[in-house]
Amino acid sequence: MRYFFKISLVGVAAVAIFSMVSLYGLFHGYFDHGQFEIKQFQWSPTNQVAMVAERSDHEALGGLEYYVLIGNHLFTPAELRHAYYSSAVVFNASSDCLTLHWDGPNRLTIRCNGSTVDRNHINAQRQQIGNIAISYENIALK
Repeated sequence: MRYFFKISLVGVAAVAIFSMVSLYGLFHGYFDHGQFEIKQFQWSPTNQVAMVAERSDHEALGGLEYYVLIGNHLFTPAELRHAYYSSAVVFNASSDCLTLHWDGPNRLTIRCNGSTVDRNHINAQRQQIGNIAISYENIALK
């Protein structure tokens, strides 16, 4: 009886650990097979870089998504994937009209050239990240 209890306990622990690792991987992009690439980047005077990245997925029904990140170096595709699933995303929308411009060391403008982005196409939008203020042109505020 004790042997069966120990074996059952080990089995339950193994399933619990597997489930936790799987959930962590699911919510941090480890199972995302989409393509991640930088479409535009702009360096600030303080050596911060703002990036417009594209996530495309030809296997799923989701279309293209464009998002803005700020870092101290250009991200690799793996870093772009990880950042997409984190709180580092400054702006995320399904519009490819995004351009970036630094208006000073602590002010970034995200602009939609040629059209506008309405609220229904915005997935994430922040007004500030760290000490960097974010402003928007031709983009609705969510």
